[in-house]
Amino acid sequence: MSFLRRRLLVTFGVVLLALLGVGLVGRIYLAGLAISSALKVAGATDVRFQVTQVSFWRMAVKDVGFLLHVQPLAAGRVTLDRTHWWTPSLGTLRVEEARVPVKMAALAKETPAASAAPSRGTASLPFDAISIDGQLVIQAEGQPDQALTLKLAAHPSTQGVWAGTAEVTALGLGLRGEGSYDLRSGDLAFKIPEATLDLQPWQGFLQQLAPAPAEDWIVEGKLSGNAEGRLAGDKLTASGRVTLREGRAVSAAKAITAEGVEADLEFTDFAAATTKPGTLSIRELRTGQLVLRDFATTLALEETDRIAVGHATLQALGGSVTAEPFTLVPSRAELEAVLLADGISIEEVMALTEDLPAKASGRVNGRVPVHLGADGLRFGTGWLALKPGVQAAIQFNAKGLLTGGAAPGTPSYAVLQKVETGLLKLRVNELRLDIRPPNAPADRSAQLHVKGEPIDPEIKAPVILDLNVNGPLEKLINMGMDSRLSIGGTKP
Repeated sequence: MSFLRRRLLVTFGVVLLALLGVGLVGRIYLAGLAISSALKVAGATDVRFQVTQVSFWRMAVKDVGFLLHVQPLAAGRVTLDRTHWWTPSLGTLRVEEARVPVKMAALAKETPAASAAPSRGTASLPFDAISIDGQLVIQAEGQPDQALTLKLAAHPSTQGVWAGTAEVTALGLGLRGEGSYDLRSGDLAFKIPEATLDLQPWQGFLQQLAPAPAEDWIVEGKLSGNAEGRLAGDKLTASGRVTLREGRAVSAAKAITAEGVEADLEFTDFAAATTKPGTLSIRELRTGQLVLRDFATTLALEETDRIAVGHATLQALGGSVTAEPFTLVPSRAELEAVLLADGISIEEVMALTEDLPAKASGRVNGRVPVHLGADGLRFGTGWLALKPGVQAAIQFNAKGLLTGGAAPGTPSYAVLQKVETGLLKLRVNELRLDIRPPNAPADRSAQLHVKGEPIDPEIKAPVILDLNVNGPLEKLINMGMDSRLSIGGTKP
């Protein structure tokens, strides 16, 4: 080959490479311009990215970042792969290393954040498939960031409808879901076969969505469940099941500790917070000095602020307590129920009081309406009586309690004096406490009837006592005797 021909060939090659380089640079420039314009039309600001590859079959972009309605969005790499360059589809869209920070304070607001989903009425999306792999970074005041690993995959299933799957994993959290989205109507149908949540690492975040009744509440437990339903416009219709295991709740301010909390609820409507009758159990509940065990109930959420309790039982004070069906309205912070007592230990009840001038043993049954609210505990008209076939014993320690209404010269005076000072212990055959009797004076909260005899076999003197409790009986049960409570009235 002559020198001239070789020179022409080299020159031609250089020109061709230059033209190819100009074409490549031009395509990259034009592709970047198109991407930037499309994002800005969609409402994005502070757009940044770098186009790394452009051809008829593939386009790749890295280090993507922008703001969409003040929400920052970022991705390490975005690619478009086209199987056939002559078709109107842009191909398969893949988003990798996505990162979306989400502030809990924004989620707690009533107005939802703007959605990047296609608007209602869109006929189709210009893709064969979409996949997203990245992280949602949950941020809350006073809490370390929690990263949720997110994997989404979607593809067109029928005309105007896209189907997809989603998987979310994080510390103490797991979720799998599938669904379909109708581009024309904007309706989303979904199914979540499995979801799990450990409350302990997420407690601080959840309290910022739905604050607990007291700031010092510590709530733990493992939630699991499933759900399916449809979101049509602003209307959510969804049902599913939620279970709680290994639950625990503690409030130092209220001196309440609940251990071994378990629940099973089947929601008929998550949005309205309604359920079929479900179960709730607590292995041990401590409130102040009172210890309740083996609490079990059936309940149904009837609406967002109404709970129907169909049956409730627990073990306490040496016996068992059953509640008749009642309704609870959480927003009122009140509980009103009728309690049926069986075999309650008198000794354990009296141990809850302070400075009570008596000791007793035995077991009682009863029926007592109770009201628990902001003012504390209040009893309604009810009764407690000695359990049939069971004897009780009482020993007083209050000089003048029994002899105050008796003449010193009467035959029974000496016996009553020994009883009230604790020298004689009474074997009780009849015992009944009437709480707020209907025909009693307004300031009388209870009447106690006791019939028995001294345990000392050398003293044959039946004793019948009728004592009146004047002042709030609840103060005697809750905190011991105070200046507003007195006991008096007796007959031998």
